[in-house]
Amino acid sequence: MSTSVDVAAIYFPSWHPNDHYSAWHGHGFTEWDLIRSAEPLFPGHHQPKVPDWGYFDESDPEWSAKEIDLAADHGVTAFLFDWYWYSGVRIMEEALEQGFLHATNRGRLKFALMWANHNWGTWPARTGRPGMARQESDITPDFLPIRHDAADLERVTEYCCEHYFGEPNYWRIEGHPVFSLFDTKKLAADLGGVDGVRRAFDLMRARAQKHGHDDIHFTANIGCTEGNVYCCGWDLVPQIRKMGFETVFAYNIVRTPEYQSLPKDRPLVSYDDVITSHQTCWANIEEGGAHHMPVVTLGCDVTPRWHRGVTLPFEYEALSYEPIVVDNSPEKFGRLCRMALERARSQNGGEPAIVINAWNEWSEGMFLLPERQYGTGHLEALRDALAVEAER
Repeated sequence: MSTSVDVAAIYFPSWHPNDHYSAWHGHGFTEWDLIRSAEPLFPGHHQPKVPDWGYFDESDPEWSAKEIDLAADHGVTAFLFDWYWYSGVRIMEEALEQGFLHATNRGRLKFALMWANHNWGTWPARTGRPGMARQESDITPDFLPIRHDAADLERVTEYCCEHYFGEPNYWRIEGHPVFSLFDTKKLAADLGGVDGVRRAFDLMRARAQKHGHDDIHFTANIGCTEGNVYCCGWDLVPQIRKMGFETVFAYNIVRTPEYQSLPKDRPLVSYDDVITSHQTCWANIEEGGAHHMPVVTLGCDVTPRWHRGVTLPFEYEALSYEPIVVDNSPEKFGRLCRMALERARSQNGGEPAIVINAWNEWSEGMFLLPERQYGTGHLEALRDALAVEAER
């Protein structure tokens, strides 16, 4: 189906074997192993998740072609691939480079990158005892720490120009390739603040121009930011604009003001409250004056990654474990999609877009791909919301 609003679904490429996973977890490991082995923590808890398509290898271009058709048929216009680069060390790029880019129907979808510029941690969590904090010495250190400097960002740009930006279906805004960063605070801390990021972006733009690109459209995630009850950094928007970012979105809106006061034996959050959190975050983001791509979060259930010894009641916030979102039905998801589309249309300037979190984040409970409980219900709700928007 066609739509004048871009719908970018975040794509988490963790569902194929790769050398890093084999070295860390054993030959052939993928996160499907976590999905299969998840167990319910209370009566009615929908675990394990059971994908209708089974536990497929997303780096296989034939499977990627099926995903592309399903997404495009329901109004998704782009996959926003989580992309991992650690000073030249890459991980999980096979889903994009071997799967998506070799699918025979790849032209039906655009694609872009969200550089997930955060440390690569360990999961399932190695600890889960109530009250244990992340900094305690027996927690396994991160497998891949992230570090930024200007020279490495030029290397990033060179790689992207050679492998992605020139592709005919790379997502462009106002003619410029979209490049998103997950953690702007970490970026600024490593590069010397706002001015350091702006200078680094100038170097990246200059490198891109050598490859024939007039500019890069930098997009900032301001979700998953500690500092307010919603874990959304709307107060960062003025700084982000000074850095050189042109659009913003909030990656993952699942917290509510009750985060720290939920019952420890049932840390559950209603999707109705999540909808309210979205509205609050969207309004505050837009007060900062940046062009905004509203995010629609499908839900949250990160228990497949929790320590496998966890039982309820549990001091979930001691390890920053997220509560479990419940009642995220297709009907409610569709309502939030309609709100987001209307909000995207109301933006001044820029090209309207929304971001769906996520296409396939199975281990965090966020996925549009069909699953036993609702099948393709959420995709159908998205398609219907787009149809309503098209009639306006």
